[in-house]
Amino acid sequence: MKKRLLLIGWDSADWKLIHPLLEEGKLPGVAQLIEGGVSGNLATLEPQLSPMLWTSIATGKMAYHHGVKGFTEVDPVSGGIVPVSAATRQCKTLWEMLGEHGLRSHVVSWFATQGEQGLNGKMVSNMYGHIKGVSAESDPSEWPEPMPGSYWPPELAVELNDRRILPADIQEDIIRAFVPEGHKVDQQRDRRLQQLAEKLAEAFSVQAAACHLMQSDPEWDFMAVYFRAIDEISHFFMHYHPPKMAGIPEDDFQLYQHVVRSTYRAHDMMLQRLIQLAGPDTAVVLVSDHGFHSDHLRPKFTPRVPAGITVWHREQGIFLAKGPGFAADEIVHGARLLDIAPTVLHYFGLPVGEDMEGRVLTESFAERRPIATIPTWETGESRGSSRGSLTEEESQALLDQFVALGYIDAVSADPTEAADETNRENKWNLARACLYGGKYDLALPLLEDCFNAYPERTDYAQLLARCQFQLGLLDEAEETLQVCLEGFGHSVNASLLMGGIELERGKHGEALAHFDIVRAKDPDNTQLLHRLADAYLAVREWEKAKTTAERTLEIDPGSAHAHLTLARYFLHHRQPEQAAEAALSATGLDFANPRGHFLLGIALFQQNNWTAAIHALRNNLQFNPKNGLAYRHLAQAYRALGDSAEAEVCETRSRVLRYINQSEETKRLASLRADATGRAITRQAERQRRREAAAAKAAADAAIQPMDFTLVSGLPRSGTSLMMQLLRAAGMELMHDGKRTADDDNQEGYWEWEEIKSLAKNPRIIEQAEGKVIKIISALLPHLPPKHRFKIIFMRRPVAQVVDSQWRMLANQGMKPKSEKAHLIATQETHVAQLLATLRQSPRIQLMEVDFPALVADPLAWIPKLREFLGESFSGTDEALAAVVKPELFRQRGA
Repeated sequence: MKKRLLLIGWDSADWKLIHPLLEEGKLPGVAQLIEGGVSGNLATLEPQLSPMLWTSIATGKMAYHHGVKGFTEVDPVSGGIVPVSAATRQCKTLWEMLGEHGLRSHVVSWFATQGEQGLNGKMVSNMYGHIKGVSAESDPSEWPEPMPGSYWPPELAVELNDRRILPADIQEDIIRAFVPEGHKVDQQRDRRLQQLAEKLAEAFSVQAAACHLMQSDPEWDFMAVYFRAIDEISHFFMHYHPPKMAGIPEDDFQLYQHVVRSTYRAHDMMLQRLIQLAGPDTAVVLVSDHGFHSDHLRPKFTPRVPAGITVWHREQGIFLAKGPGFAADEIVHGARLLDIAPTVLHYFGLPVGEDMEGRVLTESFAERRPIATIPTWETGESRGSSRGSLTEEESQALLDQFVALGYIDAVSADPTEAADETNRENKWNLARACLYGGKYDLALPLLEDCFNAYPERTDYAQLLARCQFQLGLLDEAEETLQVCLEGFGHSVNASLLMGGIELERGKHGEALAHFDIVRAKDPDNTQLLHRLADAYLAVREWEKAKTTAERTLEIDPGSAHAHLTLARYFLHHRQPEQAAEAALSATGLDFANPRGHFLLGIALFQQNNWTAAIHALRNNLQFNPKNGLAYRHLAQAYRALGDSAEAEVCETRSRVLRYINQSEETKRLASLRADATGRAITRQAERQRRREAAAAKAAADAAIQPMDFTLVSGLPRSGTSLMMQLLRAAGMELMHDGKRTADDDNQEGYWEWEEIKSLAKNPRIIEQAEGKVIKIISALLPHLPPKHRFKIIFMRRPVAQVVDSQWRMLANQGMKPKSEKAHLIATQETHVAQLLATLRQSPRIQLMEVDFPALVADPLAWIPKLREFLGESFSGTDEALAAVVKPELFRQRGA
């Protein structure tokens, strides 16, 4: 029978929220998958950023392999900051691997798919549901088309453009299901209902696209559909979820307490429809990339750093699978995000890449069969993927959304600074992935770069110190932490790290002193309890270690570290059955931690369960291949089974590793320190170069004498040329070069100065126009140099008229507009509103706003106002100046 699999992603879905709803019968779709299927926790990776995690799910690789390092990146062509796209990926995805074997895939809304090309099937990118700058009254046919690269094949636009959902489509009756008393909300002051509508509209757009593909093109083998709304809505509304958090106003709690639960119910309804359309012969897998704290573990505050909101994420997501080929009524333990791709490949009977970092979840299948492998899937020609040609405006809309959610910092207006910030944050994200993967030597230079560029970021300092600590560079770690301690005092994390350093040095009293600092501030801090347990184990205070672990599990039952502590306690007290149970709990929560497998192996060894002990110790070596002690125990287990040949191999390996580990440790540390010193010298030289450049710029800026300028500005085609003509008639000297001559679009001339277009790159160019009136397009006003003073005459004209005039000019030049009219109107209205709000507040700007249609209709009413604003430089009689205005040239008046 032909195999089909539907993979559904719910970002941030968490069992802690799902289980109560299941008990109430409120999630029949999820219940349908659990009953007669397999389910369990799905451990996340670090860092917990959606583009990185969902690409790991699709590739079976960590970020240091697949190349997606965050939400944004620096475009290698333009140098601008853009959302990640299909061109970012450096590894093959499931749909590409399946396509190589003739299997068709549909992919909807998956991260990093914008610009996907050549897919054997159909693709709707993660940019599909983002509709910006559209009024509530507009017809779907007038909405701006998704940017190029949103579909594969591109012809899908004909079918799907009008299926998108607008926030305005989320009517009151829908909102009432989430906020029953939403009618009480003053939406002029409280935007939360609008935020909810925006996220629901995106989710419903994804559902609409997925359902359409399933119905219009049902001949697929694999389909992947991703929903982001649970994560985004949780970030906005989890503060109001019961039980009521301290500091939350009662009125807000009463209004918004149902939002998160209702969001899960809405997704369950969509899940039921997808399962129905897929049909009974299709296997369904539902996963989330991490969980979301919803109880007493919700953070009391959110760090004010990029991606600081990930403190709300929980390490365990969800995994469910049901359908032909999967087992029935089974619990899966120890699953990770990296296991999804190998498991899907195995489901289709395809080999797993040996360079994939996960495992096949064999226990989830009804039939156990050998796992086929190949060295790698990364062979052959790479698929062609583009960035999807996002316009600067469209990229900015997405960046603004990421900023608003707290996943990235506001992007600097300075292109060089923006690129530096983006590259630094991506290094930071990549370093955290390397740390999670145990690649500390790769993380070290990345963290050094971040720390040296921004030493006041305590998270940089603390993670660099942790990396140095893991590499055995204890003195360097302590030196790094001193920056935190001197600048910000004994923060909780810094004190925990300092205690860990002293613990590693064997100075247990000093370690406990640091931990006591934390205990005084936050006695139930789980990281503190982990460290205390380690300290008690080190000094062999077994009962204190056990009590600390038990307290940890009372606070957080999902603490793998606490279970490991209990496993060590039971092993010491010769209670191998209890030790094995604790170690199994630890590996079920954190399968990638080699310590849990080792302790499980020792517990089984003590029970003389040699075969199971060998399996556990082999798992340990998979994650920690230099563990000579594991080989020593393996040798004894094989000898007990009568396999003397394998026992000899393991004994030899144990001796070799003992020698290598002892002899190479000194060399390794020396090499690490030498490399770090070399990098420090290079950075010092670069810092000196930048200091000198900054000093030169500061000296040049200090030499600037403040000047006064008169400017005419506004949108293109808003009447700026007419104002220049009027000022010229009033005796004011204009700065213009005559390069742009009069034509049918502007019969009286443009009066422009071409070089002012370089203002953004060279702000001091304006000084060449001292004493003259300059015409500057509105988009350049933010780049005015800060030392000077400006009188700005800003021309206001209904934007619909402006756009009509712009279109007429393009038509006269034989060109076509690059965007829909409604989209142009909305974006230019937003631009003008934001710009004027800034200009009105600037102490160095005097602003006069001129209504262009009113000026044309009655120039005599405006000339006295101009005279008052400009002073003595504005001369001539009112009648003579009014004659400059020729109403017959005002052609694009609208309806």
